[in-house]
Amino acid sequence: MAVTELNHINIRTMLMEETKDFYKDIVGLSVGWRPPFANHGYWMYCGDVPIVHLSLSDPDGEPRTVSEGTGNGLDHIGLWAEDIPSFENTLSDNSIDYAKRLAAGDKVIQMFFLDPNGVQVELQFDVEKEGVDPSKFERINVPGLGF
Repeated sequence: MAVTELNHINIRTMLMEETKDFYKDIVGLSVGWRPPFANHGYWMYCGDVPIVHLSLSDPDGEPRTVSEGTGNGLDHIGLWAEDIPSFENTLSDNSIDYAKRLAAGDKVIQMFFLDPNGVQVELQFDVEKEGVDPSKFERINVPGLGF
């Protein structure tokens, strides 16, 4: 028995259109085919793979994500990305606070921000491919983002 890949994550939301637009316009995923389920939702694709599923939440249900929490449970979604200047411009243009730091022995840049539901998103960038000099890297700290 072996797991071969991560299939998807599911985010429950009452902010369906805002969340869909966030993952499309900010994160860069695309809206794609979704089976005709009885409830409204979207499948957000990275290439040919629907990696983020959006489904309606129960307005009377308890939250599954607490953005200020650091206890047990799902902490964040991590995705590899390219073109850090473009992402920084998009986040800034949309007034989205983000944290940025070096990791993995200065080989990876991590960028953290929250989606409209308080789900933390982490984008990872390869330092070498991005042409970043670790000695000139400017870390951005934002309380509650990152680890």
